[in-house]
Amino acid sequence: MIRAAALAPLLALALLPSPAGAAPAITPEELDVRVEAVRGTLRVSADLSAAFPPELERQLGNGLTNVVALHVAIVPARGGGALAIFPREVEVLYDVWEETFLVTVRDPTTPRGRRVSLATWAQLKALLGDLSGVPLGPIQALGDGAWAVQVRVELNPISKELLERTRELIADPTAGSRSGPSRSVLGAMAGYLLRAEPGTHVRVFRSDPFQAREVARR
Repeated sequence: MIRAAALAPLLALALLPSPAGAAPAITPEELDVRVEAVRGTLRVSADLSAAFPPELERQLGNGLTNVVALHVAIVPARGGGALAIFPREVEVLYDVWEETFLVTVRDPTTPRGRRVSLATWAQLKALLGDLSGVPLGPIQALGDGAWAVQVRVELNPISKELLERTRELIADPTAGSRSGPSRSVLGAMAGYLLRAEPGTHVRVFRSDPFQAREVARR
């Protein structure tokens, strides 16, 4: 397991003065992750249940469609743009008549959406917090550098551009990697990962640094 411990470079970045009108930077929280290489593909697993405290049950159960946006990224340990980003968009609608959560999950593995019906908040929280085997590109792309896993969780993003970028990444998984044809998407998303837009619920998590040689292979 890898935990966040050496956050000094990132904390220093967060403390830098922001340009006028810029969204404030977020200080990442610790994240336990499991990183492994499966047939040459880097895969990340983590429990994000801490991002969904009890008070969110009321908002996600308000009878309106709510959107949870998650972005899992591999970033340089000393700062810089992402090597790869895996986006996930979860639509949640509470059916007040049936008293169930109607959920649609879209990510690069299920771009057309996976629909489920959940009876309880506990089941919804488990689904939202489960990151299992998220693919983040070829292991050899890590080279000899030090990297970290960074995860951003946002409720009801207000940025239309962000949602468009997220949906572009979901529709074209190669756009979420430097080895893909659309590096401009990664560049556009890099600064967003640590910003907090006014009026949104945003949490950012970050793992301990690691190198390719430390990653288990199977």
